[in-house]
Amino acid sequence: MNRGWIVDCHTHMFPTDIPARWDWYAARDSCFAELTRETPQSRVREAWATPEEALRAADRAGVELIVMQGWYWRDMDLCRRHNDYMEGVVQAYPGRFAAYASINPVFGEAAVREVERCRDMGFSGVGELGPGGNGYSLDHPGLLAVLETAERLCLPVCFHVGEPVGHVYPGKDRTPIEGFYDIARRFPDLRLILAHMGGGLPFYELLPHVRDAFRNVWYDLAANPLLYDIRAVTAAVRLAGPERVLFGTDFPLTIYPQQCQGQDFSLFIQDIEEHAGLTEAEWELVMGANMRRLLEFAERGRNR
Repeated sequence: MNRGWIVDCHTHMFPTDIPARWDWYAARDSCFAELTRETPQSRVREAWATPEEALRAADRAGVELIVMQGWYWRDMDLCRRHNDYMEGVVQAYPGRFAAYASINPVFGEAAVREVERCRDMGFSGVGELGPGGNGYSLDHPGLLAVLETAERLCLPVCFHVGEPVGHVYPGKDRTPIEGFYDIARRFPDLRLILAHMGGGLPFYELLPHVRDAFRNVWYDLAANPLLYDIRAVTAAVRLAGPERVLFGTDFPLTIYPQQCQGQDFSLFIQDIEEHAGLTEAEWELVMGANMRRLLEFAERGRNR
């Protein structure tokens, strides 16, 4: 496969003071504490990476562009702090990072203003939104206002989505996935990215009316090795089409805990290359071209 132009659509770059001040952040945000607290029983370890460490890992794996997803903080000030940090990373390393805004729709008008501020700073989208982590439904008025704003500003929106069956684990979002069908119909021009393969929603694209409603819905593969057999990548491409699947890792989360505890992009790339059975054309779409088109969509929106 031609490994050039790989884009990771789903990473998390946290402010660099978090490892030293974890207790302070955890005290302000119980969801963050639950998802990042290390215990002796932890099979999967949340990790931290500086921009320099991320770039070294990306260069080893052939990843050209790192898209930073925000975090679903329960504290609005932490959303702003995180966004300011990501804006600084984008400015410091031009052409290597892009950013999606940390937003909690529960804060209503303040959340809308933060979307607008991030757009003015050059952000490329909104998310990763966490309905379960932040305790709101998919018809919450604050969420609808954020989505309306994102649609108007041509900013794609990424949601953290959990599969509705199987074991429960920290961070599994139990928000009913059928609500995304209603969102797609209500905001037909909004570009939606449903993380973690949309909790299995690609299967329902075999229903013609769902496929029509989901024409502006993409599925990312973040953390898939922790959730699915590698054949799920092939299935998503066949069900939704290669033009609507996005490579993402959830870096620096350890998604191959039995093989690697360090910061790594390469294992998932190698797994897809060797076992997903993608054609050259499918590979180029999934591994970079699709996300670049979404980034270009946001850029055109800023220049209108």
